[in-house]
Amino acid sequence: MSAHWGTAINGFSGSTAQQFGVGGSDLGIPYDRSRFAAGHSGFVFGDTFTGTNQGSGTWLGSPILLYSAQSPDATTAFDAASGGAQAVQVLKYTHNADNGYGVEVSRIPNDAFVDPNGRTWLTYTSVHDWNATNDRYGALFCGLAYSDDDGRTWTDYAAVWKNDGSDGYNGWSPLMMQSFAGIGNNNGDGYLYIVSKEWGRNHNRNGPILMRVPWQQITTKAQYQYWGWNGSAWVWGNPAPTPLFNGLGPIGELSVKNIQGTWVMSYFDVTGSCISTRTAGAVDQVWTGPKQQIRGQVPWWQFWVKSFPQLYGGYIHPLSVSPTDVTLYVSQWNTFTGNPYWVMQFDGITP
Repeated sequence: MSAHWGTAINGFSGSTAQQFGVGGSDLGIPYDRSRFAAGHSGFVFGDTFTGTNQGSGTWLGSPILLYSAQSPDATTAFDAASGGAQAVQVLKYTHNADNGYGVEVSRIPNDAFVDPNGRTWLTYTSVHDWNATNDRYGALFCGLAYSDDDGRTWTDYAAVWKNDGSDGYNGWSPLMMQSFAGIGNNNGDGYLYIVSKEWGRNHNRNGPILMRVPWQQITTKAQYQYWGWNGSAWVWGNPAPTPLFNGLGPIGELSVKNIQGTWVMSYFDVTGSCISTRTAGAVDQVWTGPKQQIRGQVPWWQFWVKSFPQLYGGYIHPLSVSPTDVTLYVSQWNTFTGNPYWVMQFDGITP
């Protein structure tokens, strides 16, 4: 195992996040900030508290943004917050209130990236009910927001993709949890590629879908194209997207990134209680089979395998050392005690 195999980067006393008022939090999604400082990263967190336990101290909200100067193979430390001396919620909305789209509990980040013009983009899901019996009623919409000042202030497009059946999916929209895979599939073709899935973890619709849009037109829904099976071949411009993996069981959080020419996918495999990875030579080519990387539970007889109960997430650092030395950030939340409620670093992963 690598030097950073389950190293917590927040959620404990004395963490580098604590100086900015960040205690326990979830997700911890890294993105490349090299446009502003070579080799530097941003980290977007979900629901965050000043205390180390889930629910302890003050609820700062979601999303929260911290900055780091470390390379992915070093121990992640934080040296700044987008809010200045203390971290603050970057989007302006009211929790547990109707902001114009129905009651929102929270807005949970999915991914972020900086486009070639220096604009930082954030995709997030509006949560209506964490405890909905059926996942289809748990999310209201997937929104987009952008920042032109390296994350200090944000403009929110809010309900870009609604989960109200208007897209023809009857509340099972595959556009609710989006990962910005990268720009340029073939020699910098100008498209932003996005891998997306339905909200939640408790259902099976064969996994994520793939779409693309000219990166300058990310907010124009009419410019999005789906990757799909037309009955005889996989093509761009299919009227509806086709799930990428036939027969894939339910998955949770999803991350896709181009690491030095290899497309790497990571996701929380619900059935396997693990973080799994796949790779492809191009985002619209055949992906490898799943490879289990980080286990949430193991049989008693595999006593030598370290497990991390109640894990989720699994976000790829876009500045990972190589396609065979990938760094992932994985969340862990003990829902019985509220601790740990933190993000862990895992590097040296070969997908």
